Amino acid sequence: MNFDYNLNLNRDNEWYMQSHHFHENYEILLSLTDAGSCFAESNLYPLKRGTLLVLKDTVLHRTIADNCKSYERYVLHFTRETLYSISTNQTNLLSQFSKSNRCIQLNEDQLSSLISRFEKCRHSKSNAFGDDLKRDMVFVDILLEVWSLLEDNDPIDSSDNSDFKRVSPILKHIENNLVEDLSLDSIAENFYISKYHLCHIFKAATGFSVGQYIISNRILKARSLLRDGCSVQAAGEQAGFHNNAHFIRTFGKLSNISPGRYRKEYQKGIRL
Repeated sequence: MNFDYNLNLNRDNEWYMQSHHFHENYEILLSLTDAGSCFAESNLYPLKRGTLLVLKDTVLHRTIADNCKSYERYVLHFTRETLYSISTNQTNLLSQFSKSNRCIQLNEDQLSSLISRFEKCRHSKSNAFGDDLKRDMVFVDILLEVWSLLEDNDPIDSSDNSDFKRVSPILKHIENNLVEDLSLDSIAENFYISKYHLCHIFKAATGFSVGQYIISNRILKARSLLRDGCSVQAAGEQAGFHNNAHFIRTFGKLSNISPGRYRKEYQKGIRL
């Protein structure tokens, strides 16, 4: 049994995520400091010491810093195939982790216990006989502990940031109308605000420009369509791209692979 996962402890003095970010791995983020927030799938979650955030695969997300504070966090990535291989009829982790993004706040005892597990997994990297299995057992234990914590703690609501509340309807409008004209003019007119004010509050609330958010969501939709077997041209059109060459170029820039190869490799069972 081959478990595909990666655990890192990241420490940064400047941790603003410079680009929007999506991948096809599940992600567990454990914040060790009070520093900023995380935008994920139309929600803005405050990040404090002890914040535990679990993101589904293929979720567009981005961290937003608080005035250059240093930021320390554990980040654990793992694949859908790994969850599937671990899951049983009694304990279906794939089903549970795929339900929705979840965010909770741990107390110090819960935080200390989870840190201990992360550290045990992070330092179990020797090549001694049996250590690979021990490391995988710790990884499984982390997943079970995280799920137990999610069940035992109330979810954190999205941020009450006033700018974010203002752009939330705009996010929904974009997501529901990807194949339509989504120019700044049309969006500003639809919500009775100036283009300048739209761009200002959108960037402040999400970390994205309006254009970045539109393009990223169109690429995410195209990736989903390609995984479902759509042709490259059909996927681009159904995701809101009206020029096939532009779609292929944009897809390659954001995904580091052409849409044709992405479709082919996914059908062969290679996760990208």
